[in-house]
Amino acid sequence: MDFTTVDHIIQSAIKNGLFPGAALGVVVDNAILARKFYGRHAFAPWTRHVDYSSLFDLASLTKPLCTALAVATLVQDGLVYLNQSIGDFFQHISKEKTKITIQHLLTHSSGLEAWFPIYNVLNGKQSQKVPGRGGLDLACKLILERPLAYQTGQKALYSDLGFMLLAQIVEQVAGQNLWKFVNRRLYLPLDLTRIGAFGHPPSHQLDLFVPTGVCPVRKRMCWGEVNDLNAWTIGGLPGHAGLYSNLDDLLAFLSAIMKCCLGHRASRLALKNTILGSFLNYRSGSKSVNWALGFDRPSFEFSSSGHLFSKNSVGHLGYTGTSFWMDLDAGIIVVFLSARTFPFDLAEDKRIMKDLRTCLHDRIREIVG
Repeated sequence: MDFTTVDHIIQSAIKNGLFPGAALGVVVDNAILARKFYGRHAFAPWTRHVDYSSLFDLASLTKPLCTALAVATLVQDGLVYLNQSIGDFFQHISKEKTKITIQHLLTHSSGLEAWFPIYNVLNGKQSQKVPGRGGLDLACKLILERPLAYQTGQKALYSDLGFMLLAQIVEQVAGQNLWKFVNRRLYLPLDLTRIGAFGHPPSHQLDLFVPTGVCPVRKRMCWGEVNDLNAWTIGGLPGHAGLYSNLDDLLAFLSAIMKCCLGHRASRLALKNTILGSFLNYRSGSKSVNWALGFDRPSFEFSSSGHLFSKNSVGHLGYTGTSFWMDLDAGIIVVFLSARTFPFDLAEDKRIMKDLRTCLHDRIREIVG
């Protein structure tokens, strides 16, 4: 298939400075139709070319591909329930917050705020020294002390905070940190070794990481450390961000998810298709809550998945410039990885990136039919 028009879209974005490089993968009916790499890790001509070994900060792709599927695993094990109150896991919370369930957190309908600067409250250096889940414990305590933004279940408001609570729940129930749990149960059985929470890599591996830009708080380039300030301050893998991957492992993982969801026996994903299907196919029945369980759906208008993906599609966006979309009806997976925030996180670039994503997915959908 001819992806020339897609190449032109991405190469033009690089030329115009939206990002220095990118990776694109397209899978249709379990076959890889496109596996492409563009540009470099940075704009300087002596920096590394983006290739199969390049590791991207996935940002909020962590929510569905790590935290939500960790919860799905615990549901499958019979250790947690979707309608279970967070009051079963957090003590001394207000009565109104006991109405929040795990399902509310997964669908961003808990009533929690979207975000607040936890990094202003927790000292980054101190939290990194806290053993075990100390940073996450403190973050969840702060979250639960704050008032709700609206009544639980009333509508959806995309919230990082809810996924931090989910990470804490997973760690409490599993008895180990989120990264160890998902790696043992989800990634290693699929031989995925280039997807993970790498923290601070040794200097000889740093070159593999795509830098995500200059952080005004840390006053340095984010290179091999998570871009998200709250995730960096909390430490570890706090549920809403922190996951890295190269293109190949991400394509392999999403292909396994697709196979499992469609009931293919070839999938080695350690989830039953009934459980995974209930997460990906979940619909709240409310027009104000368009989320599956942990996964986004195409918005009613101006979706980043374009205009041609079916309503039975799920995906997610990452703030750094990453995304994936899966059309479960057509058997199509599209992964796009970039560092939109490099070298600086500009408001105008957000708008341009939104338009690029829409155009990119429309062209790909036209090509693959």
